[in-house]
Amino acid sequence: MLLCTPVARLRHQPAGLRPLWLAAALAFVTSIVIAPRGAAGQPPLAIQAGATQLESLQQAFQRVVDRVAPSVVSIRVQRRYASPLPATENEGLPGRLEQHVVVNGAGTVITPDGLILTNEHVVQSATAIDVFFHDGAKLPATLFAADARSDIAILKVPRRGLQPASFGDWSLVERGQWAIVLGNPYGLGNDGQLSVSIGVIANLNRQLPGLGEVDDRFYNDMIQVTAPIYPGNSGGPLFNVRGELIGIVTAMHTRAPADEGVGFAIPLTPIKRRIIDLLAQGRRVEYGYLGLTVRLPESDERAAHGLKNGVVVERVEPGGPAARAGVAVGDIITSYERLPISGPAHLAELAGQTPVGTTVRLDLLRNGRPAAIAVTLDRRDISRVSWMRGEALCWRGMRLSDLSADARRHMRVDARSGGVVVIDVEAGSPADQADIRIGDVIEAVGGQRIADTLDFMLRVRDTEGTLELTLRDRGHRAIPP
Repeated sequence: MLLCTPVARLRHQPAGLRPLWLAAALAFVTSIVIAPRGAAGQPPLAIQAGATQLESLQQAFQRVVDRVAPSVVSIRVQRRYASPLPATENEGLPGRLEQHVVVNGAGTVITPDGLILTNEHVVQSATAIDVFFHDGAKLPATLFAADARSDIAILKVPRRGLQPASFGDWSLVERGQWAIVLGNPYGLGNDGQLSVSIGVIANLNRQLPGLGEVDDRFYNDMIQVTAPIYPGNSGGPLFNVRGELIGIVTAMHTRAPADEGVGFAIPLTPIKRRIIDLLAQGRRVEYGYLGLTVRLPESDERAAHGLKNGVVVERVEPGGPAARAGVAVGDIITSYERLPISGPAHLAELAGQTPVGTTVRLDLLRNGRPAAIAVTLDRRDISRVSWMRGEALCWRGMRLSDLSADARRHMRVDARSGGVVVIDVEAGSPADQADIRIGDVIEAVGGQRIADTLDFMLRVRDTEGTLELTLRDRGHRAIPP
């Protein structure tokens, strides 16, 4: 599964649906056969009536597209990646190879003075952003605000008098309704003329586990849509038949590169609208954080405890909110503020929506006995989350790894004890600006030596200002927020 990139398509129609299609086809053929003939040389009256209805529908779609086109833009992003070069006999550390790539996407105008809505993953690590308008104009854009968790970003362009899109009433969105996509597949819309595709809302509240986890994106309530989606559609709008914005086209799920796949869009629910409003004001979006990872109970655990709901605690962050409250590995959390927990995504959603600093009640089973624990939530931070998942630690634009034997061999660093190794640096990030390089070994944070990524995470997790890091053989670096 990739973000708007073909990777699962069902190649056959379920057998149970074929009789319905066959019956519909026979009914249509029968209507043609028994329909009275028109004038000499003219099609039967039923076909003429059907064509008229189709033309009316076609014209309705055209009117919607013509009306919303000025509100939709193409986006071209230049992005820089850094990758390690092998060390030489004369150099103790590997160098860095910079690779420049172009990423295409789309966006929607949301204010007359130049704010544009798109996906965060479209503009992530951008070194330059160009926006193309329906009238052929091309303008540079800056990243105004972004939230990786929701995968929503706001761009700003130096242009006024734009036509913003109208937001739809989410309470009226249902499965089976028409949906219209305008986008920039493969960069073909960089002349300002975006491509149109039409489908229906196949389903709502789809979860996409595993997609975007490295960057801590959370896709738990997606719109599944049948309108064809391709690379370059990311960030573009999903409209209803009234031309109202109801989603942000985001991802495609496929099983083979040649498959068209299944398209997904972020729904513009009241919760997402609040996030967009915060970002449009230039404010940061905060999420509550428990400091634990959980899984669904196994069948034997369900049977042993008579569980109908709940999640099992797999890992607890040392010194984190759950640890401070006394939550332990093996506990089964059954409810959050007395609301039954259906699964890991449900718990993450509830905690994320809870304001930072709020104390909540967790009901749980410990060794088969019920208990209630009060937990005060911290602010979610990607460095803490990535460490909890056992991935490389992410902090201020760099990814860090413990100095394991594999890491030392791959990154060509020596076996001196202590520290963490930098395995990637995001272009333009605070780490990049401070001249942190792939292959650097960080030995101390704020003058205090560290042993591993856990040490690093504990040192930096409550620091919001500039922090000094000590690099092996390269001195000190001040990393800004």
